[in-house]
Amino acid sequence: MGLKRVDKEVLVMTFDEEAGRFEAAESGTDSFKLLYKAAFGLMTQEPANAAFFFVIGVAAHGYVLQYEDQGVSPEFADKAKAILVGFNKKIAQALASPPDVGLRLLGEVTADYQFNVHEF
Repeated sequence: MGLKRVDKEVLVMTFDEEAGRFEAAESGTDSFKLLYKAAFGLMTQEPANAAFFFVIGVAAHGYVLQYEDQGVSPEFADKAKAILVGFNKKIAQALASPPDVGLRLLGEVTADYQFNVHEF
């Protein structure tokens, strides 16, 4: 069960569910847009983990800003999606780890995005 009750009216998905939904979705910008909106939404639901969600939201948002109004090849879109799926898996691992390990994994994702991802 992944839905978490935030108040009497609103149910939100967990990061694992959002990451799974992204992984199962098509590689178009709409999937990246849903991911960044979900990641930024999770920041308000789980402020203690906001940095983890922020790095995913920024990466997904960067893709949308760069390619939303452009045609990209399916291969390019699949490669970008694979990068984010990998980031999501590492962040999910970080969230399930002790704080020192989680912060190390967050640092790895952040540095990888900053220094090795040049497409978005």
